[in-house]
Amino acid sequence: MSIDIRAGAARFYDATHASYPNDIEFYRNLIPSRRASVLELGCGTGRVLVPLVRSCQFILGIDHSEAMLKICREKLSAAAIGPDRAVAEAGDICDISPDRKFDLITAPYRVIQNLETDAQIEGLMNCIRRSLSAGGTCVLNVFNPVKDKQALRREWCHEGEVFRWEMEVEGGRVMHYEHDRHMDRDRLILYPELIYRRYEGNRLAEETVLKIPMRCWYPGEFEALITAHGFRVLRKWGGYAGEAYGSGPELVIQFELAHRAGSHV
Repeated sequence: MSIDIRAGAARFYDATHASYPNDIEFYRNLIPSRRASVLELGCGTGRVLVPLVRSCQFILGIDHSEAMLKICREKLSAAAIGPDRAVAEAGDICDISPDRKFDLITAPYRVIQNLETDAQIEGLMNCIRRSLSAGGTCVLNVFNPVKDKQALRREWCHEGEVFRWEMEVEGGRVMHYEHDRHMDRDRLILYPELIYRRYEGNRLAEETVLKIPMRCWYPGEFEALITAHGFRVLRKWGGYAGEAYGSGPELVIQFELAHRAGSHV
């Protein structure tokens, strides 16, 4: 069994709400009807999954972190949402074969960027292809790099932590920092270290460090990645407020199986 790298940080995940994009209403508007089935890849703590349940008939969430899934399931239970409406399962998003097809597949908040290898990307795309209904669509997103490739290679790594946020908790506070000191310059994969420190008064009671990969794509590359795997681009945005593709903070693309009728946007 693989190590759950998010086990220590899972309980802090929802506290980072200030850094999340305002994307829940965006995804809700993509659900084609209340009879639709939705698959969320990398559902985590259910930040997006739980609010979408009331807008569709059924939603399946897949994540490899049992610690994150535990929180998601607790939210579903607290909202009295049963397994006939939503299920959160452990699984590898690069190697799943659900027993049903889905009208909408999502992987919110840059999930695809955590996949380091081409084999993982290939696996994800194959899973999407197997899981889409005949008329279904998928939406993937990555961040839009603010620096060109040479500047990113030159400037991203640095010594010293960067403060991100502080939150009051029972008995003290949690402070979150990021340390960006390693990257794969050839493949443009960033390796930020997310640091969570819990204090009781002035005493450091706990420290958790989460190391994750963030593979970078630029606007043309991200679109080419999708079309190269046999999908047809339907719509694309630069963010969740309708920004033009390539001009906003995100790269968001909605696509379908290529054999469907339609045209590129």
